[in-house]
Amino acid sequence: MSGIRFQVLGYRNFKKKSDNSPLTVVTVASQCTPADNERGNFGMRVTDFFLPDAKVGTLDASCVGQEFIPAYEIGAFGKPRLGDFELKAWK
Repeated sequence: MSGIRFQVLGYRNFKKKSDNSPLTVVTVASQCTPADNERGNFGMRVTDFFLPDAKVGTLDASCVGQEFIPAYEIGAFGKPRLGDFELKAWK
């Protein structure tokens, strides 16, 4: 996702219904890409990322508005998944 910047819009902490384990989802916005435009999508895109287990519950209100920089790793069946992330001031 080179060149795509994500800005944190908000986050939510909750518990998984199946086993009551904690989860955190961060909601970010990014500009639609030229590939999105070719499919008829224009403006901003909103994406939810489930945080890795080690980062669950680490966000606070000061995170809103910052740049979210995801770091991916290979998950089950060779699919990419969020392995870590960085937050920095939006410039």
